[in-house]
Amino acid sequence: MLNKRLKWAFFITTLVLSVLPAAGIILDFLKPSNIQVEQPGREASPATSSATPAVPLKEDMVLVPAGEFLRGYDGGGFDEKPQSRIVLDAYWIDRYEVTYGAYMTFVEMTGHRKPISRYVKNFDKLSAPTQPAVYASWEDADEYCRYRGARLPTEAEWEKAARGPHGLLWPWGNQDRPGAANTGNPDPFEFPSPGASFSQDQSPYGVYDLAGNVMEWASDWYQEDAYATNSANPKGPSNGSYKVIRGASWGTAGKETRLTVRLKMVPDFRDTTIGFRCAKSAQERQNAGAEKTG
Repeated sequence: MLNKRLKWAFFITTLVLSVLPAAGIILDFLKPSNIQVEQPGREASPATSSATPAVPLKEDMVLVPAGEFLRGYDGGGFDEKPQSRIVLDAYWIDRYEVTYGAYMTFVEMTGHRKPISRYVKNFDKLSAPTQPAVYASWEDADEYCRYRGARLPTEAEWEKAARGPHGLLWPWGNQDRPGAANTGNPDPFEFPSPGASFSQDQSPYGVYDLAGNVMEWASDWYQEDAYATNSANPKGPSNGSYKVIRGASWGTAGKETRLTVRLKMVPDFRDTTIGFRCAKSAQERQNAGAEKTG
């Protein structure tokens, strides 16, 4: 189920691509919305935000252990069904969304295009080193993660990292909680906030900003009935027209902020509400460590 902004973007993109086969027309006018919930057995506490750090957050990855997790939601959209238990191998995922500061280091080292430019509206409010890198396409995000020796998380990895082993609908539980994440609900930020500014927007595995701040690219091609099969370590179809986007952003509101909501967009789309984080399997990380010490 797409939020209002992505619905318009998707509609217009599809309309334009039907007239101009040259795929990849970039739209830059949408604005999404956000979400929040309450966790069983955890007492509600007021939403809190931290001061903007003086330097970009240090890259830090969290280990998500192997095992089952609850994927999908029978009470959600048609593409969130059916709800089932999926097994994943152990993997590592970024604790924080990739920051503008970290991305600009990548740009300076490789000559890759900048994620945003001074021609983007509100550039000065989107380019602090501690804010998430936005206005990066799927290709940009994929290239950055490869530069780090990592990759984009699969859709299943993203969802498990967000919902934890018990399948929460929000990082803090199963009820929306306005102000607990940087979404379209009332909070101190009109744009992406510095990473980890909202203490309640932290998953059971310690991963931040999954219910708000910016939506995030996943590695998978989108498939409407992807949840119809429940094989271990799903990676999605081998090709397609749209890439998966997960999570809510600083513009999302209401039920669209639920962690099970699935979104899609053409890979070269860029917007101020979309960012990303990186991941790697436990085996990939182990191999990388062995190469460094070998």
